[in-house]
Amino acid sequence: SAHLFARPEAITRVCSEKFAPYFIFRDPRDVVVSHVFYVTDMETRHVHHEYYKSLPDFDSRLKISILGRPDADIEFPNIAERFAPYLGWLDHPEVLTIHFEDLIHARAETLTKIMDHLLRRVPLPTPPKLILAALEASINPKKSPTFRSGKTGEWRKRFTDEHKKIFKDVAGDLLIRLGYEKDDKW
Repeated sequence: SAHLFARPEAITRVCSEKFAPYFIFRDPRDVVVSHVFYVTDMETRHVHHEYYKSLPDFDSRLKISILGRPDADIEFPNIAERFAPYLGWLDHPEVLTIHFEDLIHARAETLTKIMDHLLRRVPLPTPPKLILAALEASINPKKSPTFRSGKTGEWRKRFTDEHKKIFKDVAGDLLIRLGYEKDDKW
């Protein structure tokens, strides 16, 4: 696994017959909520930890997580700019796109799609039942340093009307491109 930008040289290599590429992404609204918890509470060595701790409350931290810090000496772009280097993967049919939320709410179906994609590109003699069992066993949140709750849709509890407006201004098109919304009427 990797956080691999969709650069031409990466696309050429990863979309070759030697790979079964996947692009797994999460609702960017949940990403910014999760980011606040991660930077503030989970990773005290994070480059933005002290700054986040200096902010008065969750709402102000969430605003920064959406907008970024264009005025800071440390690079921290807005949420749309943080997603942008990966979006090229959406344009390649060789890449199976997976919503993180589907791994949570439709795990068996999603793991089957992952397996089927693998087997189309890399035929294996292993019985599908064993492949699915291995995929299921590989999901271990306790081994992930970034895992907090695994919940989806938490942004609905955390976003104020101001956060929604800011997010729509900064990344409304991103939600549509990723298939989370059809328009900005959310």
